Amino acid sequence: MLTISEIALKYKISYRQVHDLVDYGFLPITYTKRTPNKGLKWYFAETELNKINIPSALAEIKELKSKGIIKNQATDFKKVIKVINYYDRFTDNISQLPHRELLEISFYLFHLNHYAKKYTNLSNSLYKLKNKVIQKMYLTYYDIIEIRYLLGPDRKTIWLCEDCKDSSRAAGMPYLVYIQQEYYCPKCFIQSVEKEYYSLIEFIIISTEYRFVFHLPLKVALKWLDNLEEISPEARKTERYEDKMYLYGRQISRIEEKVFPLNMIIEKLEAYIN
Repeated sequence: MLTISEIALKYKISYRQVHDLVDYGFLPITYTKRTPNKGLKWYFAETELNKINIPSALAEIKELKSKGIIKNQATDFKKVIKVINYYDRFTDNISQLPHRELLEISFYLFHLNHYAKKYTNLSNSLYKLKNKVIQKMYLTYYDIIEIRYLLGPDRKTIWLCEDCKDSSRAAGMPYLVYIQQEYYCPKCFIQSVEKEYYSLIEFIIISTEYRFVFHLPLKVALKWLDNLEEISPEARKTERYEDKMYLYGRQISRIEEKVFPLNMIIEKLEAYIN
């Protein structure tokens, strides 16, 4: 892997231009390492660099800057330091706790979840990893992790009646959108195709001032969770219509990506399950 200075030397560009490639999303950070003065050093995979047409990327960045699209490195730096300081406090606070490992892995899993929200092309593999991590966490710390059974609705197929089809066309609305907005009427044909499709198992981890909450689809968790009959189901709050299994959480932020690169998060979690 290469550092910023090595990339600048290899491609005969300035440090500022390397930072621009990162800030404008052309060059992903592969790994980070803490420095003795509690700073952060970035590392980049050569395979990622080989995917980039650097002159073209720098020309595009120059054009973006000319249009007033400026990535403020000074502001980013302050935010990065803030995130680093939070992580340092977190690791210090949990260092003497008996379940330090559980909290540390929860921290990394928290960020993996946010990566899965942002990079939907990777979500299947990231959610598979999430399932394996939660499985090991729960089987290891079942006496600490609280679980809840959130009962969700069935997955349905809906065929609009002729009146609703007419209303959909009159509104200039595709049938699918009309159904998603729940404008269909009792005369429409509704068939349940998968029972409790939107049900979730919620895993809650609480220790001192830290709290982590993760969710798995019921059918995924049932592959290894064998005590569901002991849990009373609770009604799950859902959006009006949303054909997604995961409605919780947010996307990873640009600053978090700089401090906790995806490759590093995956490496930490895979090391845990292996």
